[in-house]
Amino acid sequence: MPSALPVYKIKSDGSWGAEFEIENVHFKNFDEVKTECGTDQRIFRRNHYSSDYIATHKFTGTKFTDVHEDAFAFLEDPNPGWANPTDCVEWPCTAPENILLKFEGNQFDGTKPIQTAKDF
Repeated sequence: MPSALPVYKIKSDGSWGAEFEIENVHFKNFDEVKTECGTDQRIFRRNHYSSDYIATHKFTGTKFTDVHEDAFAFLEDPNPGWANPTDCVEWPCTAPENILLKFEGNQFDGTKPIQTAKDF
C-alpha cells in the first residue's frame, strides 16, 4: 500500500528509534530570518507533526557560511492542542522539548559567522 500523504508526516511505529546522519552539507547565505517575500527562513525547524518523538540528527563536516544566528534554528513550543485526556492528560506531548542536534567537525565562517554551535 502506498504511504499516506504528506510523506513528511510521522507514521506510527516507523518513527521510533531513528537517527539521522548528515555529512558534508554546506548551508550558505541564511543571513536574514525572513526572505524578501516575508517567509520565515531557518535551516532547522521542527516537523509540525512531531508530537511524540524527534529523531537525533548528527551533522558531521557541515559548513555554515554567512548564517545569521536567528536563521539557524526555530524550535517552537509544543502545540497546546496536543493535550488530551487519553494521551498526555492536560500537558501537550513533549517531543519538541527533547530535540538533539549533534555537531562534529563543522565550520562556521563568512562575514557574520556563528562562532560555535554551543551559541544555541
